[in-house]
Amino acid sequence: MNHNGRLWLGVEFCAIFLGLPFIFFFHPTRWDVHLAIWTAGLYGLLIIKRQSNFSWRELWHGTDWAIPQRKMALVRFCTAVPLIILLTYTITPEHIFDFPLRRPWFWLLVMVLYPILSVIPQELVFRTFFFRRYGPLFRTRWALIAASGIVFGFAHVVFHNPVSPTLSAIGGLMFASSYNQHRALKWAVVEHAAYGCMIFTVGLGFYFLVGGFRH
Repeated sequence: MNHNGRLWLGVEFCAIFLGLPFIFFFHPTRWDVHLAIWTAGLYGLLIIKRQSNFSWRELWHGTDWAIPQRKMALVRFCTAVPLIILLTYTITPEHIFDFPLRRPWFWLLVMVLYPILSVIPQELVFRTFFFRRYGPLFRTRWALIAASGIVFGFAHVVFHNPVSPTLSAIGGLMFASSYNQHRALKWAVVEHAAYGCMIFTVGLGFYFLVGGFRH
């Protein structure tokens, strides 16, 4: 890629992954945030569809995710569950398991709709599009993984609390590392949804809602 091409990519990268979160930090609404992520997802899809080797099947299924790597991801998740429970009990004990206990039907609805309406467009943008579009901006694969995790965390500044960006950056690094192994949107969605649903269930979900956190 020539200098002008890299420059354009850099401008686009900053506009999408730094500019949009910065704008919505000052005027966040739930509809605007969801509209932005879906718009970015559709834009990313239009861009990667123009690639000569584009395939819907390859985008969704990726390459084979080796069994040892899947087991490591499962161990990582099982380790994260008690840590998130401990964190919830430490910083907001009054909310621990409050959501499914107090509003079980709405909790169940969130468990079904959250992966479809929120996780799919997020993973399309921050993993599929990010890896396919911005690889030339980074010298190594690990730099690309780190950048994916960092901008994923930064995007969560719209929720006006330190918990959401911090946990999202950690999660983003894990999701990006896994995506680097399988390149499958489906596995990225499954892993992200597992962590997100767990966080909403345990009691930290209000940190990931516009207006959900109050100082």
